[in-house]
Amino acid sequence: MPVQQFRRLWILHITRSVIVLLSMSIAGCGVVLSTATVSDPQSILRAIKTNSDQVTLEIFQVRIPGDNKQLLDEVWQASDEQRLDLEVRNQLISNGFRAGVISGALPDAVARSLNLQSEMPEEEIERVITGENAAPKIVRRVVQLKRREHATIQASELQEQAHVLLNSENGLQGRTYEQVQGVYSLQAESVPGQKVAIEITPELQFGDLKNRYTGSDNGVLMMTTSRERKVFDQLKLSLDLSSGEFLVISGISESSSSLGSAFHDSRQSGAVAQKLVLIRLLQVPQSEILADAAL
Repeated sequence: MPVQQFRRLWILHITRSVIVLLSMSIAGCGVVLSTATVSDPQSILRAIKTNSDQVTLEIFQVRIPGDNKQLLDEVWQASDEQRLDLEVRNQLISNGFRAGVISGALPDAVARSLNLQSEMPEEEIERVITGENAAPKIVRRVVQLKRREHATIQASELQEQAHVLLNSENGLQGRTYEQVQGVYSLQAESVPGQKVAIEITPELQFGDLKNRYTGSDNGVLMMTTSRERKVFDQLKLSLDLSSGEFLVISGISESSSSLGSAFHDSRQSGAVAQKLVLIRLLQVPQSEILADAAL
């Protein structure tokens, strides 16, 4: 075979081998790329969606000394008690409760007095614990609730005994409770207009802790350790809150032995204080218009 022809055959062989290797390499890269390909390139840039039926609430519990009536007056001057149903409002008042809505930010004087940002000056390094300050004056809590989900607000400390007078359509009735605590049962759900519908029901939990069976939304019996409950449905608060609004609940001063007193009177080392419960909408539900536009 002539040398020139041999060279041509050798070059042709080398060329074919290179083409085969390149084809295999390209095919291999194609497999790797196909496994890493994202079907929707923009999906990794989207924010995680929150549940549309979930709302976030901020709950403050504030102890105000009983002799600071000026502060309590400022709170109620800023509150709109007409937002509550008239019949429920009368029932609340007759049982030692007071409730209203503060729209927008709290008045400056009230915010400074409540000192919601910080209970102590930052420069104070040491603090002497006494009976007066052993229990925090301000407690803040954030809860997220789905529709039909309950949260509890422990309005009062656990009391060994309380004699409570209840004013109802059957007249004035009294009962003594042992190992009793005032608790609010809270429900919330988003409603049209970027608002939240609040339902808050007072109840007394009393007696010894026992294992009890309770039902769930799924119809399944669950065993929990709890006390007996006396629920006051006739005093249930139902209203809508917008962003920035506070629902304020307290007792009425000088209404001892009332149900409101059992919930909101606080005694530390003999000093009497009034406990306020403030509930604010922290996260506004997504606008229906924006939700439709995003589809």
